[in-house]
Amino acid sequence: MAVVALVADHYTDLPEWLGSACALVIGGTVTFAAWRWLRPGTHPTLQRNLLVGLLALVTVAGSVLAWSDAGPRADGRKDRADAKNVSAREIAQGITVTRIGDNVPGADAELTVDACLEMSGTGRVPEGWGLWLANNRDPAGTPGVGGFWSLQRARQTDGGTTWHIDTFGVGEEAGDTGNEFWLYVFLVPAPSDAVLSSLLADAPGVQTRPAGSEPVAQYRVKRDAVLNCPWFERNKKRS
Repeated sequence: MAVVALVADHYTDLPEWLGSACALVIGGTVTFAAWRWLRPGTHPTLQRNLLVGLLALVTVAGSVLAWSDAGPRADGRKDRADAKNVSAREIAQGITVTRIGDNVPGADAELTVDACLEMSGTGRVPEGWGLWLANNRDPAGTPGVGGFWSLQRARQTDGGTTWHIDTFGVGEEAGDTGNEFWLYVFLVPAPSDAVLSSLLADAPGVQTRPAGSEPVAQYRVKRDAVLNCPWFERNKKRS
């Protein structure tokens, strides 16, 4: 009885109290039936009382177990419900980039960045979603169309409202000094997030924007002369 309640609570968004209520109703009914139908004339009083007491104990324990199990997942369930009730665009609008390397990004300003940079920002990424950074080159002053490279996922602590992307490589080749690139931040739903997370370390990137993703921000940046970036060697990715 308790196991069924726990499984249902884990995989559904049923009210938290429902598992305990079911345990009490079913257990109480069985206990009452045992008390009524097991007559002292046909069943020894001691055995009857022990059985009824055991049923009552299991009922109480099951209801308490089902109730206590619901609590720790309350925030996670709320995150899932929130993610279902709003669109990807609405979620993306609540996420902001506050720092790119040593720069505070502006609306239209071109930024100068090292070959290695970090990115951080504010906004809560709902459970089941991923926030990803990618880049591509800038031929003739427009974003490249050859794919998105150097993919990296943002980190956010449970319940946190800030996020961070670790050291990220921009422009691996020595001749990239002074070249321009575009940085993209995407909010990615669970299926695409799982696929991106499973890419091998030497995967170059993706040819198109991840399915179902919503753009959060994009920035035009210029690579400076600082080339020493161990990120490229560690990940074996081409920017």
